[in-house]
Order: sequence, then structure tokens, then C-alpha cells
Amino acid sequence: IFKRAFFFHRKKILVTKIVLYIYSTFEEIANEAFISLALWSPIGSDLVYVLDNDIYHMTFNRSQNVVRRLTTSGEPGIIYNGIPDWVYEEEVFGSPTATWYSPDGRYLAFATFNDTQVKDMAIFHYGIPGSLEDQYPTEVRIKYPKVGTPNPTVTLSVIDLTDPSSEAVTLEAPVDVVTSDNVLYNVNWWNQTHVITTWTNRVQNQSQLTMYNTQGDIKLVFFDEETEGWLQPNIPIKTGNYVLYLRREDSGTSAGRFRHIDRYEYKDDRFIKPVDLTPGPSEVHTILAVDSARGRVYYLATAPGEPTQRNLYSVPLDGSQEPTCISCELLTPEGNKCTYATASFSSQRSFYALTCAGPDPTTVTIYDENHQPVSTWTNNDLTRKLLSRKLMPKQKDFNITVNGYDCRVRLLLPPDFDENKSYPLLVFVYAAPNSVRITDDHKIGYEHYFTTSRDVVYARIDARGSAYKGSNMLFEIYRKLGTVEVEDTIAVTSILQKQYKWIDANRTGLWGWNHGGFTTGMVLAQDANSVFKCGISVAPVTSWIYY
Repeated sequence: IFKRAFFFHRKKILVTKIVLYIYSTFEEIANEAFISLALWSPIGSDLVYVLDNDIYHMTFNRSQNVVRRLTTSGEPGIIYNGIPDWVYEEEVFGSPTATWYSPDGRYLAFATFNDTQVKDMAIFHYGIPGSLEDQYPTEVRIKYPKVGTPNPTVTLSVIDLTDPSSEAVTLEAPVDVVTSDNVLYNVNWWNQTHVITTWTNRVQNQSQLTMYNTQGDIKLVFFDEETEGWLQPNIPIKTGNYVLYLRREDSGTSAGRFRHIDRYEYKDDRFIKPVDLTPGPSEVHTILAVDSARGRVYYLATAPGEPTQRNLYSVPLDGSQEPTCISCELLTPEGNKCTYATASFSSQRSFYALTCAGPDPTTVTIYDENHQPVSTWTNNDLTRKLLSRKLMPKQKDFNITVNGYDCRVRLLLPPDFDENKSYPLLVFVYAAPNSVRITDDHKIGYEHYFTTSRDVVYARIDARGSAYKGSNMLFEIYRKLGTVEVEDTIAVTSILQKQYKWIDANRTGLWGWNHGGFTTGMVLAQDANSVFKCGISVAPVTSWIYY
């Protein structure tokens, strides 16, 4: 945890040390030691915190505050209880938390990561510039798994917080399905006494949804397998007698399968009778809310055939109607249709805040359950006023078909663009699997400086391997990094040069960062016809054995 302060009514946490003010009681935790995590119970007045990679539970009352140590195996840099190690935080959970309270706060599920077999990565720490104490760099070693080397071993446990004599119960991984070299992908409480998890094998093309009770009994509720590429595990959502889960389903088009909302019945510890609630060539990003009382699901998805968009939709739980787009007809203050939205719903689903984040500057409006506006939270008038004084590039979106697929292209043109002039072309690439760099959200970047101040045409290309265009295009890149996306980038740019005479083929370059740096290097290495005259690889992956 970084040095931040959190305020919860009359309870105050200051981090570097945790200090709590409750009524007139004062208590200091850990004597100014760094705390890795502090998590309040969903009910009552207690919390768990992680100190030196062990979990502690603190209960508060007027007369005495009780601290209970839940784990003893923690070892900084080696064994992590309740918090993820580096690779799980960065690449799996995307979160610094590996503890999960039950809804009533009685139980705590937590993960333990053992990095004993993970090999060390040495990096230099250079300290404070100009400091005599930091004349020489110091070596820092972190556990960093690479291709073909051991991953951390993960164990999932649950403990009863209300019983001081209780011991943690291990929730065993389904190793017969996902092998011992597995990944704990997500954890959630199904109800007050059952935990549901997703385990995958290391290559993440097989997953097992697993249900546990607090005694550790295991039930295998749903197995999934992806034979063409990789899975995207997600947390199932329980609503009444139904379960909602995101899976790739056939779209009825040549694009292949798209991620849809499947509705299941949960019976005899199994997900059965799937119904596709969101058919067609549209990719569901995420489920935002379920209104059980009104029988509707709210979610974000692309419009059919429009991978750059992200719209708010709803669909009946019973599948009796086609999905309805809630945000598609909304207009921005500039009079353009909102094509990039998100929303946040109240606990009873009676209100929601709809954020229109593109194509124009963000607006946030509160709506009621009948989708009528209640109030405008913000419309960024000042931002709009300031932008109105600036020159902005012209935008041109279209598809170019190469190698059997439609690659999305976005060109940013100088504001005084003249077809009779000749312009240098700078292509930005990223091209990581299941990513997109052409979206309708409003953003201002370095490319706006290039186009408005340097008369450069700036291009983005989403080629094979990019997201939201169907499984066929997505999985073309599977186990073939540095091939198909590189071929498409070269081919699309070559077509642009030939199709538009105002693009100067002798002043065409590209650049990319991270995976884009890798792609840039591969493009320059494979560009036999010198479509690109130069490139900049920023922090590239140079070989996947080092990643």
C-alpha cells in the first residue's frame, strides 16, 4: 500500500502505520511497519490486514480491540498470504488483493502464493539522483517467472473469523483437470457459505469452475475448453435460478464466434441448458448489472460490425426479446451520437450514471429506471471551451481487406489537409493479441501534436489478432506472435501509400511501445519492399524467452 489516507466515517487509516480512531479508543497497529493490505469487513466493525506477508484479523469494540493472527507462513519475497506475488498481481488478478470476505463477513477466503521455485530476476536500483549515499546502484532481486520456468504455487484457503480456535481449510485445486501447473484465475463468494473459483491449466485453454463449501468439499460445476486459441475466464453471476457467464458463441457470420452472455440454469451442481442472450456479431465487454426484479441484464458491448464502439445494452433475462441499445441514440453536446459509453448502477437498479466518453469529451448523466434523465452530473464545459480554441485533426476511419480479413484503419489528418500536398505518414502499432488501438473514446495524445503542428498523417491499424472482430481473426495470431500482425501492418501500409497519393512513401515510418516495440522491430526485419523507411522500438520485447 502506498502512502494514502482513507476515511470511513469515524474510522481513520493512515498508511505507513495504521492508526484507528474508534469512539474514544486509540490503537496503533504494527508500530509504523508497512502494511501491504487493509480490508474492511462488509458487515460489522472488523478488518483484515497483511503485515510481512501474513494475515491478521482485528475486531473492534468499546472495551477491547482483539487482534488474531490467521497465518504464520509468510516470508517477504517468497511466501505471500492474502496478497498476490508480482506475476499474479500484474498478469492474473490485476489487483493487489488476494483476500475475499464472505457476504456476511463470517468467513475469509484467501490465497497463498509460494515463490520458492520461481527464479530470481536481478535489477539495479539507482536511488536518489545526486545523493552521495547512492553513488553505486544496489541490486534488487524479485521472483520473476519466464517461459518454461516454474510459476508460483498457489493455494486457496478459507477460515471462520468468528471462531478464534478455527483453522484454515484448504480448497484443493482440481489438478485432475487443470494439472498441478495451474493458474487460479478468479475467486468469488457464491453465497454465504460457498466459494466459486476458476482454475485453468498453464496455457489457459482449459478451465474448471469449481464450487467449495467452507469445509473444503469440492464440486466441479462447469468445464470449458478452447480448441482454437485461449480462454477468457470470468466470474459467473448468480441471479435467482439463473447463472450468467461470458463465452464465445457462434455469430452466424463468417467472422466466427463472439463473446456473448450465456444464461444457464443451476441444477444438481451443474450449469445446464445454456441460452445465448446476445446473439450476432457483437462482442460483450462486461456485464454491469442484473435487475432481478425487472428481469433485465445491463451490459457493455460493441455494435454489430463496429469494433471501435462500446455501447450500453439491456436484454430480458428470459430471452424473450432482442437486446436494446440504451446509449446508441444519445447525442453529445456537439450533436454527435454517443458511441463509447459505460454506466454505474445503484444497488436497487433504480438509477444509473451513464458516462458518454466518446467521440466527444465526457458527459455523465443520471437516469432513472425508465431511462429518463434526472440530472447532469458533468458535461465538461470548460474542457469543451478550451478545446474549441485548438486546431484538431480530421479523422478518417475505414477497413482495408488483406489476407482475407478486414483490418481497421484510422487516419488523423492535418486540420488544413490538402489532397494536392504530400505528407509524411507515421504508423503507431501495438498489435498484442486481443487488443485494439482504434476506439471511439475521446482522448488527446501526442498524435494530435504531430498532425496539427508538424503536418504529419498519423495512422493506427488493428490487424489480425486484434479484438472484437470474431474468433477467426482473433486466433490467427495464436502461437504465431510476430507473423500475421506484422504481415498485415506492412500490407495495409503499402495499400495506403498506393491508394492515397498524398502519402509520401519515402517519408513513412512506424513506432510502438512494449509489444508495439516488438512489432516495430519485426516489421522492419520483414519489410522486404521497404514500405517503411524507419521505426522506433520503445521498450520492446526482443525475445519471448526473456519475457
